[in-house]
Amino acid sequence: MTDSPRIVFYFDTASSFSYIGFEFMERYRALWNIPVDYRPFVLTDVMAKAKNSFSPYKLPYLFQDIRRTSAITRIPFRGVPKKYPYDSSVALRTLHHIKTVHSDLLPEAMRRLWRLEYVECRAPESPEDVKEALAGLVDGDVVDRAISLPETLDAVTKNTEDVKNIKGFGAPTILAFKPGQAKPQFFFGSDRFEHLAIYLDKEFFPMKQLFASPSI
Repeated sequence: MTDSPRIVFYFDTASSFSYIGFEFMERYRALWNIPVDYRPFVLTDVMAKAKNSFSPYKLPYLFQDIRRTSAITRIPFRGVPKKYPYDSSVALRTLHHIKTVHSDLLPEAMRRLWRLEYVECRAPESPEDVKEALAGLVDGDVVDRAISLPETLDAVTKNTEDVKNIKGFGAPTILAFKPGQAKPQFFFGSDRFEHLAIYLDKEFFPMKQLFASPSI
């Protein structure tokens, strides 16, 4: 049983809604003064386990929906890479390594990889792509070390199995831990922050107000 509220946020860089959800989560993390544990996982493995496949009609709608959200919130979004989805293993392992050695840099590292992907429309698939996105934030040898360490692969694999075990089916997958509750509540998607706020007894803002406030 937890003594204070906290959130676990499972994400894949190859998930556009993880990107949108992250930008919302960062604002609520500051507003709510609540710890958020960002955990990278492999979305395609989870979707395969859950037998969750995209309808050919659904993807164009989802990207149009993100463009609407971008217009309201000013979260940058120009489109997706030509190669999409892509192998996100280098990015995910690098982010886990940054989490263990430079945890304060993790949110900015996540944001930079997503900006490469959804603003420059280039998949952060190769070590060189990831190094370019993170240049000036961490040295290139951080990426090389991340993909050479077996524990980074083990961690991403464990996170993926954890999402499967809680019957997750997409990204972001969010667990909210509330004082007095033995088990966390499961939330899915980038549009469940009102639900999260109500569950955690926290303040909620409509997206336009949330992203317009200079204090958040």
